Amino acid sequence: MNMSEKTILLVDDDADFLEQLKVQLTGAGFKVLSAGSQKEAEEVIAATRPDLAILDLMMENVDAGF
Repeated sequence: MNMSEKTILLVDDDADFLEQLKVQLTGAGFKVLSAGSQKEAEEVIAATRPDLAILDLMMENVDAGF
């Protein structure tokens, strides 16, 4: 399996954390998308259908990650 064909969506309201994790995952050969809010994540998921999403469960709204 070629990792570069797999897409991961990162969702977190902490831009620094998103960038750090994106660098790590890109270096491991994944295509990485990111979103800074629940609304943005929903738009990305609808448009791209990533293989995996890693979500911050405690974003701007209490249950935004759920």
